[in-house]
Amino acid sequence: MTEKKLDIGALIHSAAGILALVMGGLMYFHAWALPVFAGLMLLSAVSAILISWRMDAWVPGHWLAMLPVVGIAVGYLYADWGFTVAYVCLWVAFIHFVVRGMQKMAES
Repeated sequence: MTEKKLDIGALIHSAAGILALVMGGLMYFHAWALPVFAGLMLLSAVSAILISWRMDAWVPGHWLAMLPVVGIAVGYLYADWGFTVAYVCLWVAFIHFVVRGMQKMAES
């Protein structure tokens, strides 16, 4: 029997992503949530890059997953709507991974 190890990188990535979903909703009501949302999005992006590099798992979808970070950059450097783009992209990514997880479970 093989022993399963907890993947800290994946835990950080998923926790940052889920917390970013919450903070993204709060950013429309509380100013303090916006920098928290942006920071969590950056943490999630960096952890995704590290996981992809470590697992040698580069696929086109990983680059598309960086769109929320582009939205954060647009929000800070150009226009506030970039934050909404980031939040919408995060929800699309979250729904995608939930659907893919359910498909994998159905296959096994």
